[in-house]
Amino acid sequence: MIKSLSDTFGVISGFSDHTLGLSAPITAVALGARVIEKHFMLDKSIDSADSGFSLNVEEFKDMVKAIRETEKLIGTVNYSLDEKRKNSRKYSRSLFVSEDIKKGEILTEQNIRSVRPGYGLHPKHLNSILGEKAAEDLTFGTPLKWEHLQ
Repeated sequence: MIKSLSDTFGVISGFSDHTLGLSAPITAVALGARVIEKHFMLDKSIDSADSGFSLNVEEFKDMVKAIRETEKLIGTVNYSLDEKRKNSRKYSRSLFVSEDIKKGEILTEQNIRSVRPGYGLHPKHLNSILGEKAAEDLTFGTPLKWEHLQ
């Protein structure tokens, strides 16, 4: 219900936990809960209705740590490239001219290849550029760019 409540009513969802252990609040956070209510006792030897599922100081610290780790693992949606990702892009594959191509010649799987480094067009464009004509003479080893196509 956590995600549904948040989506349906546009609210921050929470979880009131009366279970043993840490699995339930960690799972709740993974599902979108942003508020966790968990019983806490300084001295668990005191008998009460809540003592069985309450956490002590160390257990509570462990729960918070696990929740923070879970939040980091979930991350955020971000399609932009930071400097680290931009620098690592050069180790990715891209499209390169794999044999000399004359102006007007058709691009094929024989004269265009997906290789490293990532200085040319992304390999996802391979099918869309096959069959296109070269806008200029291209030499072996040239990273393929959009401006190289007619």
